[in-house]
Amino acid sequence: MNRVFKNTSALFIAHLIARIFSLGLTLLLAEYFKEELKLLGQYFAVMSLTNMIASIAELGIHAPLIREMTLYPQHARHFVGNALIIRLFLAIVAFVVMIESGRLLNYSPKALQMIILLGSAEVINSIAQLFRCVFRAFEEMKYEAFTVVVERSIVVFIGGMLIVFVGVGLVDFCVMVLIASVLNLALSVGIVLKQFTSLRFDFDLGIWRNLMSQALPFAFGNIFYLIYFRIDIILISKLSPHGDDAIVWYGLAYTIVNAFTILPGAFMGAMFPAMSRALEDKEIDFSPIFTDALRWMFLLGMPFAVGLATLAPKISAILFPSYGPETIAPALSLLSWSGGLIFLTTVLITVLRAADKRYPFTLLMATTALLNIALNLQLIPRFSHVGAAITMIISEAYLFIASLIYIFCRISKLTEFGFAIKAPVVSAVMGVGLLLLRERFSIWLLIPAATVFYFGVMAIFKEIRGIRSERWGEM
Repeated sequence: MNRVFKNTSALFIAHLIARIFSLGLTLLLAEYFKEELKLLGQYFAVMSLTNMIASIAELGIHAPLIREMTLYPQHARHFVGNALIIRLFLAIVAFVVMIESGRLLNYSPKALQMIILLGSAEVINSIAQLFRCVFRAFEEMKYEAFTVVVERSIVVFIGGMLIVFVGVGLVDFCVMVLIASVLNLALSVGIVLKQFTSLRFDFDLGIWRNLMSQALPFAFGNIFYLIYFRIDIILISKLSPHGDDAIVWYGLAYTIVNAFTILPGAFMGAMFPAMSRALEDKEIDFSPIFTDALRWMFLLGMPFAVGLATLAPKISAILFPSYGPETIAPALSLLSWSGGLIFLTTVLITVLRAADKRYPFTLLMATTALLNIALNLQLIPRFSHVGAAITMIISEAYLFIASLIYIFCRISKLTEFGFAIKAPVVSAVMGVGLLLLRERFSIWLLIPAATVFYFGVMAIFKEIRGIRSERWGEM
């Protein structure tokens, strides 16, 4: 378990730094381009579009690649070499689709320029992510942490300075994003070659068949997953009565929530190799492992959702003083609940991937995406960006309930349930306190006080405890 905690810490710290940098950059963009909301809205829309289409290049290969290299590390260079050939071809396809999508959506010339630049950055990062799979398979996430921090530091510090001191536009800023992605790829490749394995580009039909048979179902699932995460901003631009302004309001609120959801991603990213081995070894009881993971995400996700929802008006007023209270705060308050649910659904999605449940994963993602699109088509024209936030809550709730039922029936049960009652109750009490005191005290006092109260009470209930290493055997 020391390895799991070490890797979780490395990923969490690195991605936390990256998210803080990204949040700071978003605040900077929101302030410096507040008079150009239409262009800033197009920037957010292009980011969502390119990120969504980049899933074509990923094609669901990451999870099976990590899984295979975890089980057969001696063949890592064969797996990476063959996966890289697949990735290069798919990256070209994804880039072409990005350009054509921008034209079909009738984006402005500047938006098309941003698609070319950010799209190139996305496909380059997708190739770099292939090499990061090696870090995860060998459970040496410190190298991934290093590349993440370097890439984000370049984008924020250099890009931010160019905006503030030189006065460059958003298109020029996208050039800096592309340069950072190239450096990210160079670092990832260099570390893999030096520390882990060489590459072999010999075509191996067996490896292709093995990876693709596992990846294709996950590929469609990942595409549906990204659709329901990213389609909302694209639909807002076309359906909201406020147009591109609503994209900015929603994008800024989403950025705040997204900054905190790195914790479940880092935790489950570090646990994925160990979960894969545990599910492969029939002698290991997976129920305690599953319980520990879900318990911790419950303990962290519930106070996050309640606290952020309660303090949303004050937080948005402090971070975005140039925007009215009716713009960002309502969406932030609602998105905090979907963010809390992401803590839980991240665990369930990781279990499905580790258990190699390809078709159930794809079905769950497809139905969630369809539900998300249907609700957005109904709610965005009526409630603008707030309707998109409501849709995210419903979509995440459906994904949580449906995934949990399937896992309970086919993969694993929980060994305890007390945390699922204690965390919501204590969080609700904390939320009432914040609601009563938020107009009297600063959030810089309320947030630490609420944190101490919540975790103090949960410690009294004996829920703040580590993961017992004997549950994990020798992992």
